[in-house]
Amino acid sequence: MKKLFHFFIFSIIFMEYLTSATLSDHFQQYILNNFDPNYLKYFTREDLGKKASVGGKNNNNDIISRRPVIIIHGISNKLQRFQGMINKLKEKGYKSWEVYGTTWGDGGKTPATLVTAKCEYIKVIRQFIIAVSKYTNNMVDIIAYSMGSPLTRKAIIGGKCVDTGEYLGMPLENVIHTYISVAGANYGSSLCIYPIPISACNKLNGLYCGSSFLEDINSQRRYEGKKIYSIFSIHDEKVGSYGCGKYLSPIIGGDGYIKKSGMSHDKVMDETREIQITLLNRRLNFILKPFDDNIKKNNYKPYYSHGCMWIT
Repeated sequence: MKKLFHFFIFSIIFMEYLTSATLSDHFQQYILNNFDPNYLKYFTREDLGKKASVGGKNNNNDIISRRPVIIIHGISNKLQRFQGMINKLKEKGYKSWEVYGTTWGDGGKTPATLVTAKCEYIKVIRQFIIAVSKYTNNMVDIIAYSMGSPLTRKAIIGGKCVDTGEYLGMPLENVIHTYISVAGANYGSSLCIYPIPISACNKLNGLYCGSSFLEDINSQRRYEGKKIYSIFSIHDEKVGSYGCGKYLSPIIGGDGYIKKSGMSHDKVMDETREIQITLLNRRLNFILKPFDDNIKKNNYKPYYSHGCMWIT
């Protein structure tokens, strides 16, 4: 009788997950069957309501004909912030079981000035990438926005977290095909030129350009995927363009970059959707040049912004 009662309670909890989250029932069942059941709550994020996660087949008859795309959001928001990109992918022919995403933070409850690259966020992103790849039996493509890019790069490279010392595992080098950073704070933020303790600009796991976290993820190159692209703006008021003697957004050693001017941080993310999808499919009518640290500042005017740290 006691076992029956426990089973009944588990069934109620499970049904609540199925009805309140936007990961499909089919994907949720796969997670329960193949991963630690605790991952389900971290992936569905039912605590944040609807549209905090997305993706999954309806049943076994759904055929995956494109590489799955995983959307990784930025700092003080949840996946819902990028519903426009999810809709655009579907307009271009992607099925609901070919587009995935979850929410790695608390949905904006913590002020952006206090959000850091916590190991707990990185672990959620890493395990979600692994789960989607195994579930779809495919390599995946990733579009990572703003602070979501450096977090995802750490999830991919693995190793130890700088804040807790936890070992994440080996690099996910055979899991990601195309990696796109959009307005990514890959080398820090011009709002974090000086380190500030207990903040998003701290020297351990913050966006200060000399933080241990950023030094860790930038100590190696070309681990993010088989193809690596960056989209950024020289007028990004949140990441900035140049600081601490380095460019802050484009990934050094990548396969190419798209440089925009006159675009704010949010506009880079929202008004380059067509370009993002073009890069996923590699149907370019122009040649991209790789970004490296030998590129001079000619025709690349640095943009500095001062004020409160706020990256979305």
